[in-house]
Amino acid sequence: GYTKLNVKGRVQLEIPSDWTISDAEQRKRVKELGEKLVGIPTQHTASLAAQSYPTPSRTMVRVSFIPMEPPITQADVRQEVQANKQQVLKDLADTWREEAPTMWAGLAKNGVKEVGRASVAVEPLGGQLALIIRYARTSTVNQAETMRVTQYHVPLGAEKALITLSYIESDPQATAAHNRLKSSIVIR
Repeated sequence: GYTKLNVKGRVQLEIPSDWTISDAEQRKRVKELGEKLVGIPTQHTASLAAQSYPTPSRTMVRVSFIPMEPPITQADVRQEVQANKQQVLKDLADTWREEAPTMWAGLAKNGVKEVGRASVAVEPLGGQLALIIRYARTSTVNQAETMRVTQYHVPLGAEKALITLSYIESDPQATAAHNRLKSSIVIR
């Protein structure tokens, strides 16, 4: 079966009932571990982190809310994208190019490497427009496996939802779980 989750009344999604949901303590530890690994303080602790069970997980979802100053609404994003989609994508790619090296340097300490090249897009997710960064990395457990990661940045006014979906590419079950999870998302 599936469990319907509602994160802060803004993001609704369904995960398989046998998945592990990290509690607040664990999410805080993950944030601190991430900061230690990557060497950058993050401005948020995930509101929801869940992964397929048993470990090592093959599919993961994380939902965070990050304050935005100045606020950017969905209407702003739509207007910006309609006016100049190429510029929006270029800005997104530039931001990623600035931030990614620090992340990769931190992950490299744990033997994790980037696979291929990152890409950016603007696509709808759960009824809202999302700025999307996709990248792939080697699995922390098995170097031969590739973990596909997609970050969906969804501006919602004074905060943005950051939804991160990851799955092991070569695993049909993980891919199917990822696709079902993605299609269950509703953002208000």
